[in-house]
Amino acid sequence: MPPNAREVVELQEGETNPNQERFKVYSFNILSDQACTRKMYGYSAIQALDWDYRKEQILADIRRNDADFVCLQEVDTETFREFFSMKLAYDEYKGIHWPRTRAKTMSEKDAKMVDGCATFFKSNKYILLDKQLIDFKSVAINRPDMKNQHDIFNRVMPRDHIGVVTFFENRQTGSRLILVNTHLFWDPAYADVKLVQTAVLISEVSRLAEKYATWPACKDKKAYVLADENADQEAIPEPTPQPSKEYANKSAIPLVICADQNSTPDSSVFELLSKGAVRPNHPELGGRSYGNFTKEGGGIEHPFSLRSAYTNLDKTPEAVPFTNYVPTFKGIIDHIWYSTNALENISLLGQVDPEYMKTVPGFPNYHHPSDHLSLMAEFAVKGSKPKQKLLTEPDFGPSSRNNDRRRN
Repeated sequence: MPPNAREVVELQEGETNPNQERFKVYSFNILSDQACTRKMYGYSAIQALDWDYRKEQILADIRRNDADFVCLQEVDTETFREFFSMKLAYDEYKGIHWPRTRAKTMSEKDAKMVDGCATFFKSNKYILLDKQLIDFKSVAINRPDMKNQHDIFNRVMPRDHIGVVTFFENRQTGSRLILVNTHLFWDPAYADVKLVQTAVLISEVSRLAEKYATWPACKDKKAYVLADENADQEAIPEPTPQPSKEYANKSAIPLVICADQNSTPDSSVFELLSKGAVRPNHPELGGRSYGNFTKEGGGIEHPFSLRSAYTNLDKTPEAVPFTNYVPTFKGIIDHIWYSTNALENISLLGQVDPEYMKTVPGFPNYHHPSDHLSLMAEFAVKGSKPKQKLLTEPDFGPSSRNNDRRRN
């Protein structure tokens, strides 16, 4: 029997402000075709592991939730170009994709199979102002304080995980958003590597946010759409767009981070993002040397006020007990983080039917196409002020083809 549909959990009581700007963010590690092997997932029916079946289930879930932004992990280049980009274009989405960095060393044929991070957005509602790849190992080894440190070369360098930073403006309201999509290393024995990857990510986001805080206003906000020959009546004209909003500093810009962190809520990764700092002698660093991150008097910190959206359900009957479920592990390793000073979390996609879960040994299966759970959070923007300098909407051309690959 299929499970009951996952319900949306409302976090606000009473009537909501109809004039409050809202947007939804969806995040999902889709389990790449290359990683979904019979050896790894032998408890699942072979038909449920078939990629042609799974990708249609993933697409249906994306369409069912109809978010403004979709962040996917473990998406290979061929799947991005030939499936998701083409299918989601019918739903007004445009996408950005970078594979993991090993793809740079491969033939074009092999590179197409390397997974990475894909971010889609409703192009009729949002303008893409900027996009940046963060190659964790490259940033780390080029930091002056980390050069010639063997722990960087022996532990961080072999891992080719990435983060993708995108910067958007709402066409109508002028409000802006930094959206981050990332996938960290999987191995529990490398908690230090995951912490360094997160530290590099958040430091690069901080650097980019500094630039975004002074980004010029956008002038051309019109969304170009194809005319509908079958339309019986004239389209209702769009209201006049508001000027681009300005932000006093980098931490004032709304920020959302979608992450398969491969780290549980008791980890140093979670501690860094939620508390804003990790001490240089944290046990998960294992006494290793990572430049200023582990130097006495140093440590890792960031300026953002972040909260994992799903912690808003903690200690309630609606709490989501896992985001990854296999016979050997059941826990929370995926998150949608948001800046609490700029955004308010107003709803979340809820848990899987508890009665159904009593009969399930692990994911994926016929009803859940990945070993991870899809997440979705709705946010309300808390507001800011208009800008004056104008800038034409940039044309990035075809989506990026950079590279990078997978598993965990």
